[in-house]
Amino acid sequence: MSEDRDDLRQLKFMPSRIPALDALETFMPDGTKPDAELNELQSRTGQSRWYPVEGGHRVLILYKGGPFNAQRFTLSKGGWDHEHCSRCGATIAPMTLCWVTESGAYVLLDETCYREVFGPEPAA
Repeated sequence: MSEDRDDLRQLKFMPSRIPALDALETFMPDGTKPDAELNELQSRTGQSRWYPVEGGHRVLILYKGGPFNAQRFTLSKGGWDHEHCSRCGATIAPMTLCWVTESGAYVLLDETCYREVFGPEPAA
């Protein structure tokens, strides 16, 4: 995802350090599609990551609580172990200084993109 510099300047950002978060993990074999159970879990946060592995995909779903089928999904403490800059897509490691919108649509910028958009001094 690439955010336009002028659009970003219209938003108000605050510094943040996002910790590693919990995730639910499962395996989706090749040739299968997400079912109602998987879709319901994904809909809670709207975030999932699909990693190709032999025979299918390792699927991580950001987990913020609630019931889940423990026979199908494994709770991975700290498994959601990075974020991505909304502007350039760069990986942001846990607890790394980044910038997030204060309200409205969630936008996350890494340090480099924040400086490219707003200059070397943090916005007050």
